[in-house]
Amino acid sequence: MRTPKRLRKSSPTDHRARFLKRRQVSPGPSAPALRKSLSSSALTLRTLMITAAIRFELGDHHTYDFVEGHLPSEMFPTLREVISATDDFFSYADIADLDSCLRALDHLDAYVMAEGPFDAILAFSQGASIAASYLAQRMQRDPDAERASAPPFRCAIFFSAPAAYDLDSLKRGHFRALTRAVDGELIRIPTAHIWGRNDTTIDAATVSGLCAPDTAEVYVHEGGHEVPGVRMNAAVRSSVQIIRRVISTATYGQ
Repeated sequence: MRTPKRLRKSSPTDHRARFLKRRQVSPGPSAPALRKSLSSSALTLRTLMITAAIRFELGDHHTYDFVEGHLPSEMFPTLREVISATDDFFSYADIADLDSCLRALDHLDAYVMAEGPFDAILAFSQGASIAASYLAQRMQRDPDAERASAPPFRCAIFFSAPAAYDLDSLKRGHFRALTRAVDGELIRIPTAHIWGRNDTTIDAATVSGLCAPDTAEVYVHEGGHEVPGVRMNAAVRSSVQIIRRVISTATYGQ
């Protein structure tokens, strides 16, 4: 179904939403590739496992479109407790190949245009970095048009987002992380930012700093580079609480 279901108005915490779900299990080298995970049952199963506790707590009235990278990569070390190390792992882009990072943004845009609209994007790790970069580049490219047009997503949920990257810098052959101090406020839809206090691999506050502060929700759990799961019941409940607030803000402005 290409048109999102209408969000019900029965209560502030009971909404229908269509999510575009991006999941990344490794930031290691690979080429960019975006596709529905339904084309690979094994990939879908692992994605379902990683996000199962969050989706269960959110309820079964949401629908999800899963998008995966599909070229080989190494497993991120902190996921050893969640996924078997004998599985295959994939990335969206090769961080050593800046052209692949540009193509990943183009592929995401093409996917959204073909399969959207979506109520929200929910993304983890490198997927969250690509999603945040995509939203930021739209504002950088044409601020007036972006303010006047409907956004590709009504809200965004980022788990363990490393950074959002400047498109022009990528085109010139180097990475530059976007910051509020240099680039200002670039993501104006409601956002949720969830990361682990013990995650030493990222500075997740960088992405939250790019977002409109009055509609940005932040939750820092006691874990690492991960989506809160079945062994983190309190973190799951707190994560879902701010996700619901973000959906409510996107829907009703409250």
